[in-house]
Amino acid sequence: MALPTRRLVGKIAGTVAVLALVTPLLASCAGSGGGANASGETDVWIWPDGLSDKVLSSVDETTPIKVSTIGGDFKQKLVTTFTGRTGLPAVSGVKGEDMPYFLSESDLFTDLNDLGAKDIVDQFPAWKLAEATTADGKLIGIPIDIGPTALYYRADVLAAAGLPSEPADVAAATSTWDDYFAFGEKLKAATGASLEVDMGDVFTKSIGQGSARFVNEEGGFTGDGDEIKAAWDRAVEAKEKGLTAGLTDGSPDWAAAITGGSLPTLLGAAWYQADIKSATADTSGDWRVAPMPGGPANIGGSFLTIPEGTDDPEAAFAVIKDILSEQNQIVAYQDKGIFPSATAAYSAPELTAGDEFFGGQSTVEVFAQAAADMPTAYTSPFENQVAAPYMTELQNVQSLGKDPDQAWNDAVSAGEAALKAAE
Repeated sequence: MALPTRRLVGKIAGTVAVLALVTPLLASCAGSGGGANASGETDVWIWPDGLSDKVLSSVDETTPIKVSTIGGDFKQKLVTTFTGRTGLPAVSGVKGEDMPYFLSESDLFTDLNDLGAKDIVDQFPAWKLAEATTADGKLIGIPIDIGPTALYYRADVLAAAGLPSEPADVAAATSTWDDYFAFGEKLKAATGASLEVDMGDVFTKSIGQGSARFVNEEGGFTGDGDEIKAAWDRAVEAKEKGLTAGLTDGSPDWAAAITGGSLPTLLGAAWYQADIKSATADTSGDWRVAPMPGGPANIGGSFLTIPEGTDDPEAAFAVIKDILSEQNQIVAYQDKGIFPSATAAYSAPELTAGDEFFGGQSTVEVFAQAAADMPTAYTSPFENQVAAPYMTELQNVQSLGKDPDQAWNDAVSAGEAALKAAE
């Protein structure tokens, strides 16, 4: 899973999908799947870094597979191939942000329950499986990975500010958003450092902790609901208290800020640690991880699916089970930082060993608990389009000084219009 894509997911700013124009075409495309190619290999489609090369090489030794790594808009490639009714793989990845759309076109995929998925589903979090399950119980994907969130922080910076710096103490001091903001105000007063990357980060993480999104299961607009407004108000509060840095996550300025200590706290998913390590290697040993204030959220996490009509779905499912076995997920985490969806992997020595970058802390324990406590929420196929205006308006407040109340009203109006246009 490419990390820039994950970061965009965290901002709820995904590319507007091909929806209404394609749906009638897709509805007639079931049965266009593939299978083993002329060489007897099972065709697998995935995006760059979506799976571990080490795992794929191991699988290929026992079950011949042909892996096609597809760059660019992976979803659009799938949509185009479904529409063309030919050339589909036996196994395909589906990104987490695209699953709500493909779930609405579930006839394009094989029901994995018919292939024995019921024998393995207890290996995965129920809330993640729910993201790939239709209202009538059809399961179209097995999760590759998940993205439980936590609070990453610089222990050296917090200690210098006279604040708690050990994970248990930080967890106790930042258990709620109010506590976290009070912590941030003390940090700001002592060092001038910011607590949060930007307003959008507070907003999206807050929404991820709840059970409501922008569109409900009946297709109704809920972007003006209490949970969304509470998340908005929290983001505004963070800015008004001077706690947001106003940076672009992953940018050179962001890297400089976390390296220099002016942004010593970050909220992010388990895979986010790879971003941090890459951006600020010189601070190795200074970082720690604690639970996210207010409870966990999930960011990212994709699936393996079998297009309907695959010649040998049983063989395709065997490949999926092999790729996503507990041991192979351990290898994938070590190889690519792909956080396991198989919960039994969390107790493996390879994951529980202390991480030198995090001062020897066993960070998996924090993420495992977050995965266990994760809320379940319905995500509409139109979620990204409806959510995008909120991110735009938060940026207007952050960068242009727009009145937050006016920005909220404009975001609600634009979100509701986006839903009507998408339906």
